Amino acid sequence: MQFIWLYIDDLAGKGISWFVIGQLMFYFSASIIPLALPLSVLLSSIMVFGNLGETYELIAAKAAGISIWRIFKPLLFAMIGISLFGFFVSNVLIPKATLKYKSLMYDIKQQKPALLIKEGVFYEGIEGISMRVGKKNAETNELEDIIIYDNRQNSGHAIIVAAERGKMAMSQGDRYLYFTLYNGIRYEEMDKQQNYERTSPHSTLSFAEEEIVFDMYGFKLNRTDESLFKDGYQMLNVFELDNKIDSFSTLIQEKKKGADVYYNNHLRLQDSIYQKYIPEPITVTNNNLLNETTLSKQVIIANALNNARAIKSVVDYVTNDVSDSKKLRIRYMIEWHKKYTLSVACLIMFFIGAPLGSIIRKGGFGTPVVISVLLYILFHIISLVGEKMAKTGGAEPIFGIWLSIIILLPLGVFLTFQAANDSGLFDKSSWLKFFKKFNSKPPKVIL
Repeated sequence: MQFIWLYIDDLAGKGISWFVIGQLMFYFSASIIPLALPLSVLLSSIMVFGNLGETYELIAAKAAGISIWRIFKPLLFAMIGISLFGFFVSNVLIPKATLKYKSLMYDIKQQKPALLIKEGVFYEGIEGISMRVGKKNAETNELEDIIIYDNRQNSGHAIIVAAERGKMAMSQGDRYLYFTLYNGIRYEEMDKQQNYERTSPHSTLSFAEEEIVFDMYGFKLNRTDESLFKDGYQMLNVFELDNKIDSFSTLIQEKKKGADVYYNNHLRLQDSIYQKYIPEPITVTNNNLLNETTLSKQVIIANALNNARAIKSVVDYVTNDVSDSKKLRIRYMIEWHKKYTLSVACLIMFFIGAPLGSIIRKGGFGTPVVISVLLYILFHIISLVGEKMAKTGGAEPIFGIWLSIIILLPLGVFLTFQAANDSGLFDKSSWLKFFKKFNSKPPKVIL
């Protein structure tokens, strides 16, 4: 549904086959895995251990001397496998799927809308052509009352063709559209003769049958080479991202050094220019340089302003250029860290969901779904906030991307510790007993 709502405007009216739309949805589904996998781990962990706690199987296991760590052990190995799968998704599957998805979506956006000629309405989908059809038979492709304005010559005067009836057909491979017209007239103004404005020369041709050919290259879905999109930060794995980050760091340093060299050379050049105006050292009295030089005040002030403006423009350009390069390097660094956060998030969600399910002792789709959705929303909001901070430069990429993990890790450790010690964290009686310690009155002393 998200895919359909996002790209319905680009797909509608272009005659895209269901196979191509299915390809797009398949490639797009890879980007949903990082959203669905942590939530699935959290929900399944709460449900499984909630059912074990609700049926008193955890109590029986603990009574038999089996600790909670031993119960977690086989699932921990399964979670390591899921985490490795998460890394494979982030590092291999999503870059490849995103590359194919972006390139296919680009080709669809470049494709022209499908040839949809309606009765009584001028159609201008073919470049340089405007046509109107009075009646149209959709089954036989026969047309009646046809008017065509041909502006493909770009001469300023359209060639007008009108016919009583006709038919259209596509060539093999759908490259060309053939219009066969019957009982019509062709009118063209001629502007290449002398005094054509006064005489208005033109040619008129009546025909019993005429064929017009239109190139339909823009209506066909032509695939672009995927290598043109390969350098996008979403299409690279961790090794390629490392190379890109190093390249941007080197590029930024070179731009800064280039600005310093220009600045120093510019100052030396200006010093050499001024030497011809000041042949000998001068003595400045009363701190008034303008009154002591032989050069006019206007020339000195104009040269100083021009030099200052030139240096300022260069500094502004280099500053903006370096800033843009830093922002792009940050995007690559963010993507590099996101390759690992999915795997770690799955482990954290397991150590939150499993002990939480054993504590609340509720299985099924009731309480576990509510708790897991609330916790996942918290995790997702923190992740978005951290990523936004990293993109805007409010925090380092390593801190912004790992912010949700840093916040939820203590929660997972706390819940695991509580589950291992049979804590009554959600037991009403234990909380009442805890607060009674503070509300209890001291005993009265009778003398």
